[in-house]
Amino acid sequence: MNIYQAVLFVTLVGTVGSAPLSQKSDIMDKDTVEQAHSLISKILEDIPTTHAAWTNYKSLTLNQPSSDLQFLKNSTIPAAPELKSISDNFTVEICLARIVEGLNLHLNLLKAISKAPTVTQTKEVPELQAEIRDLLYLIVELQNQAGYEQSMQAPDNQLQTLEHGLAEPLKDEFMTQMMAHLTLQQLQVFSCDVLRSILSIRRSTSSMPISESPNTVQQCVNAADQ
Repeated sequence: MNIYQAVLFVTLVGTVGSAPLSQKSDIMDKDTVEQAHSLISKILEDIPTTHAAWTNYKSLTLNQPSSDLQFLKNSTIPAAPELKSISDNFTVEICLARIVEGLNLHLNLLKAISKAPTVTQTKEVPELQAEIRDLLYLIVELQNQAGYEQSMQAPDNQLQTLEHGLAEPLKDEFMTQMMAHLTLQQLQVFSCDVLRSILSIRRSTSSMPISESPNTVQQCVNAADQ
């Protein structure tokens, strides 16, 4: 376990103090924050199931180091927005806006890949999309509660741009599998960052001790090593 993994593990099991948060987090509804926490944890639990159902090549594993496919990823899959520890320079407002941006990006990636003629249709993908949409709704609701400017929803042309950019690769079955793999792998890493952010916000709105399930912790530790 490297230093980053160790810090991530300590953060997720809830043994460190919460990061400094804006006073506006105090007016966020505790139940909404808890729902967001439960939902991002559910998304993380369902990503491996979706990956197993959507990718048929045994060589494509969720915990495969992303460096093995970095060139392909950089040329096809837009990077997720960066999420940092909440601080005076990376406020809750910025954090929530980037979460909205990242959720919209992955929703559109899943939509674009799902339309490919060579894709394996599976019920797990629509279910994961529905969970992401529900989390997106909760994050926007938290923005409204705190009085932050509501993030703009991703324009329709983002999906069109993704479909255009992926059109040629998605004609090939193996490349479709690769795009599905890379998207779910990136979604897993981004979701772990979202979980860490939501935990920081939840600690500021609840006096109860908060911990994470061992499976989710291990999944995020594995994702940190990609």
